[in-house]
Amino acid sequence: MRSPALPLLLLALGTPLLAATYHVARQAENAADENPGTQAKPWQSIARAGSAKELKPGDTVLVHAGVYREHVEIKVSGKPGRPITFAAAPGARVVIKGSERIQGKWTKLTDDTTAAEPYPNAFANVWGIQLGDEFFTDPRFEGAYRDKMRRWVSQVFVQDNLPLQRIGASPIYTNEPYLKLRTIGRGLADIVQDSFYFDAKDQTLYIKTAGAPSWYSIEVGVRGFVVTANDVRDVVIRGFEMRHNRQPGGQWPMVCITQCERVTIEDCTVRFADFCGLGVGRSRSCVVRRCDLSWNGNTGLGMGQCEDCVVEDSTLLFNNTRRFHPGWHAGGMKCIPGNKRCTVRRCEAAYNINSDGIWFDADNADIRILGNLSHHNDGCGIFFEINKGGGLIADNLVYANRGRGIYISGSQKTWVVHNTVAANGAGIVAMPRGPDWPLHDVHVLNNLLIGNYIGAQNHHARGCDLTLFMGTPKEHDYTRTVTTNHSDYNVYATTSWTPTLRHSWNPDNTLGQWRQRFGEDLHSRQMPVAVEQRGTGFRLLTTDGLDIACPLPERLGWRSPLAARARRRAFLGLFPRRAPRPCRVGSSITNWP
Repeated sequence: MRSPALPLLLLALGTPLLAATYHVARQAENAADENPGTQAKPWQSIARAGSAKELKPGDTVLVHAGVYREHVEIKVSGKPGRPITFAAAPGARVVIKGSERIQGKWTKLTDDTTAAEPYPNAFANVWGIQLGDEFFTDPRFEGAYRDKMRRWVSQVFVQDNLPLQRIGASPIYTNEPYLKLRTIGRGLADIVQDSFYFDAKDQTLYIKTAGAPSWYSIEVGVRGFVVTANDVRDVVIRGFEMRHNRQPGGQWPMVCITQCERVTIEDCTVRFADFCGLGVGRSRSCVVRRCDLSWNGNTGLGMGQCEDCVVEDSTLLFNNTRRFHPGWHAGGMKCIPGNKRCTVRRCEAAYNINSDGIWFDADNADIRILGNLSHHNDGCGIFFEINKGGGLIADNLVYANRGRGIYISGSQKTWVVHNTVAANGAGIVAMPRGPDWPLHDVHVLNNLLIGNYIGAQNHHARGCDLTLFMGTPKEHDYTRTVTTNHSDYNVYATTSWTPTLRHSWNPDNTLGQWRQRFGEDLHSRQMPVAVEQRGTGFRLLTTDGLDIACPLPERLGWRSPLAARARRRAFLGLFPRRAPRPCRVGSSITNWP
């Protein structure tokens, strides 16, 4: 705590007050929100700290171990260079949940294995319990909850980390095109293993598990949000695990940062959100750092109308667990719309279900996607869609995605440089999106492309290493009408398929034809390139013959990490033989993990 009797001389000299430390310890016997928040007399809830008038710029709130079932609304602000910090105490595991445990007696639907059922033993191991009104108290749902028939349960968790499949149509998401959420069955008769059905008529929850529910911890998402910060500045949120919520409707994230400046979220885990895990909207100079944003219902991270924000060193794995329609909104990261000068760097986006890894959509400008790993996603590795303001996609390792590796759709002023794109359904694809979203000023330089094909019948292949629009509307028309899209200084690996390039969706060109017809890739090279893909890993084995990269314009404001390292070594006078090759094509990431 801040001392109440600091020497007046310090104040007279303009010396700032010493920063104070407050404590939250739910498990302490004497914890109470009426306490002063000292270590001896801690607060009980994090929400109390989030709106504490006692907090001043530079102060810290240490949260001690425990499960905190609450909505933490941060309403306090620090100052530049003196943020207010909310952090897990050293060594403490702090879990903030938007769910409540079900307490009470479960009733088995039937023990009679001969009972007439929709199919044999359908109701075996089906249990039910009536939920009390305490599960429907979030004020953000008040309008819906007044009508008991409009109450719903969207997520049920077994043992904290097993979300059950919902049976029946969603009360929030319709079945219109691009708003679809995968649903199973219509009612209790359709219940299957590891699923649940909620009957709003009598508020009864039914689940089917491998054993009696009393064997497990069963939790139901009840709160719309777990942590929110709105219109605050200079705040740090560090070291928390945040999970479970009930979607209030639309695309709301479980952890929501809106209209903020200089808010940093670091070393946090955000999992099992109904829809989006972490969202940053209409904010400036915010940072998401070293966070795990995985296993969320639709998206790990969302960002919209932000400026100068950074997402770095984070993981976005196994998102879209509820299997939303990927053409609408899903994946590791969906950033829409209107972000400016934002950066995603050194992140891993992988295994996202029926969706993309990193996705920037609609009116984003000067976006930087740098040094990321995007692999084994069911959709694209990196999707850059209808962004007239353009950006830089550089130094990424993109491999083994079922869709396109890097997809530039209807965007302009975009540079795709120094990426390694391997073993995807297609490699780098850059195409227009109709008359309102043409493709202009796209530059594909210094990339390493390896085997982005899927074998088909008759010795043909689906996909190709590079599709770059030349403005030719017909398959066999080689009259170029768009002259601002360019590719060069790339290496195309020869594998069991001869590398091809396309000027529109389907027609293939060999490298020789591509040069002759369109004058592109005059300095590119076609050569054998050896890689090892074992399990989910990747290792580049070829080191020779890749040193053909061209210098990039200074106005990009970016230098290849290999070039930066070589420059640094030369400045330090280190033995030149140890210096990396600054002119090597592809990503500086050559081995993962």
